[in-house]
Amino acid sequence: MRSLIEFPSVDGTRLAAAYWPTRTPSAGVVIVPGLDSRKENHADFARVCYAAGLAALTLDIRGHGASHGVLGPGAVDDVIAAIDALRERGHKRIGVRGSSLGGFLALVAAARSPHVACVVAICPAQPDALADRLGDGWPTRLPLADAVATQDGIACGYWHATGDEVVPWAATGALAQLTPQPRRLRIVFGGSQHSLQNDAEVQAETRDFLCHHLT
Repeated sequence: MRSLIEFPSVDGTRLAAAYWPTRTPSAGVVIVPGLDSRKENHADFARVCYAAGLAALTLDIRGHGASHGVLGPGAVDDVIAAIDALRERGHKRIGVRGSSLGGFLALVAAARSPHVACVVAICPAQPDALADRLGDGWPTRLPLADAVATQDGIACGYWHATGDEVVPWAATGALAQLTPQPRRLRIVFGGSQHSLQNDAEVQAETRDFLCHHLT
């Protein structure tokens, strides 16, 4: 069912991913892990998508897992390259689901790619705090607020845990207010920065959101 694939990012950096193809061309979902995470940590959600009839691709962004390179602003291009990799395999309607750093990258990439119909951002990282954590200012040069405000026609869903110790849930609420319809905001009581991505209830909700807007 699953196959390991490689493809180049926009600048030629070699990227690794796991791909769950469907038997017939269908919509597809790019799944983007967070900082210091990798594709294997999101295989459970890929299987949830596959069971619902969606192709899935879990990505190692640059500097993570089996991908080459060093983490930097080119990680947005990595997500776009993964979108293109799914389209080259016959999946024309694309959704992106990202967690933490992956949610931040998913939202920015969706504003740059003409092929994204739906985005799910789980506890998306904020540029200033991410730059402080990395000791590098590149996230602040990626205008997250502007990206979500210009996503006309893209369905955006936000999920955030009130117990997130890294990103305040109110920051995601503010992003949702900037986002055009159709959008959804779901604040989950308790939890943590990493709990929602593998939570069965949240996985079912985000699967349904993706299916509704992709199929």
